[in-house]
Amino acid sequence: MRSTNVDPPNALDLISELDRATEEMMALHVEQVGGERWQEACARQQRAFRAWRDYLFRKADEKPPVRRLSIA
Repeated sequence: MRSTNVDPPNALDLISELDRATEEMMALHVEQVGGERWQEACARQQRAFRAWRDYLFRKADEKPPVRRLSIA
C-alpha cells in the first residue's frame, strides 16, 4: 500500500527558504568565509537545497507514464 503524505511540502516555501539561505551566505563578508557564521549559513543552505531536491524527485515520481505517439 502506498503511503500518503497528509501535509506535503509547499514548493514556494521550499524555494523561498533556499533563496533566503543562499542570500544569507552571499551577504557574509569575505573575511567570514570558513568561520562559524559561514559554517551555519552553509549548513542551512545545504539543508534547504536537499529539501528542494527531494521535493523535485518526489514530484518526478508522481508523473504519469508518457505515452509515445505512433506515427505511421
